[in-house]
Amino acid sequence: MRKLILLVCFSFLCSCSTILHTKKTKVYIQAPKNTKVKFNDEEFLVKEDNVTIFPIRSKDSLKFELSNDSISTEFAFPKKTSGTFFLNFLTPYYAGLFVDFTNPKRFTYKRKLNFEIDSTQNRFFSPNTQPITFKKNDLFVYTTPLKAIDVFSQPMLTLGAEYFITDKISLSAEYGTVFTERLGSGRNPKLILVKDKGRAFRYELKYYNVLSISSNPRVNEYIGLEARFLRYQFNEDISYIRELEEISFPIDETLVVRKSVNIFNIKYGLNYPIGKRLFIDLYSGFGVRIFDIKNPNRNYNPETDSLNDDDRWHFDYRRRNVEGINSNNHFNFTLGFKFGYKF
Repeated sequence: MRKLILLVCFSFLCSCSTILHTKKTKVYIQAPKNTKVKFNDEEFLVKEDNVTIFPIRSKDSLKFELSNDSISTEFAFPKKTSGTFFLNFLTPYYAGLFVDFTNPKRFTYKRKLNFEIDSTQNRFFSPNTQPITFKKNDLFVYTTPLKAIDVFSQPMLTLGAEYFITDKISLSAEYGTVFTERLGSGRNPKLILVKDKGRAFRYELKYYNVLSISSNPRVNEYIGLEARFLRYQFNEDISYIRELEEISFPIDETLVVRKSVNIFNIKYGLNYPIGKRLFIDLYSGFGVRIFDIKNPNRNYNPETDSLNDDDRWHFDYRRRNVEGINSNNHFNFTLGFKFGYKF
């Protein structure tokens, strides 16, 4: 009986939220001048910088409406568990947890809320809220402009589509095709043995707003799993030294290069709308790049011949297109953007 009395005393003396908190909490709402705040059937006017409301602590979300001229937006902010609730872990036997756990005083809301007006969408937004999310069945059509001026590989024209199977999960498919000659120094072979051809396929699964690094509510952030498959055919010049007995002499050769590249990445990206329909998708990530290179007409023998760049101060990237002298697996880093239209 004595232990029970002590436990009851500890409970009432150590229930931090119950003792330290009042029934209501205070929330400051900062918004443009003359904004009306409708809360619990009452209206408050922002005369200078902010107004203060006193919501009752509850497990329910904090709901109110902002209006200014013809713009009106409703908000709902989820409750938070007050830090004072966790002070009970410092008390004997954690006794105060049992009292606070059944008392709505353990809840609170974000103390300061800042709002601005988004003139492009005629609504209020808060830099501290979750992003304006997409909806199921939303569809984007996009292109990747940097692919058209790719100086490290083969310039391509691309067209893709992104479809939302749920409010947060989307599937993307993209197709790219070669439209011009390869760019950059050393990319113009002396002989044209085959026609430059190439195509690319990209598939991606995205999960939106699983995290929020940016504070801009117009930005939708995502984690993506990407698979890309590229198939190229082109001509490439190489120069090497051949040794026969005691004689060494240089040889220039034009190779037919048939390259298959499979790329698998994990990506982080930002989807940023421009107006109501256009958007820019900025992304970065890393993964693995798997090569398969064939030179069906090759005379160069990597076991007996030496490429001419071996004694140079720089690395000749054309050796990446020579069969048999490269590792097939490489670390891959991706960085770029896509530009598109939302239907």
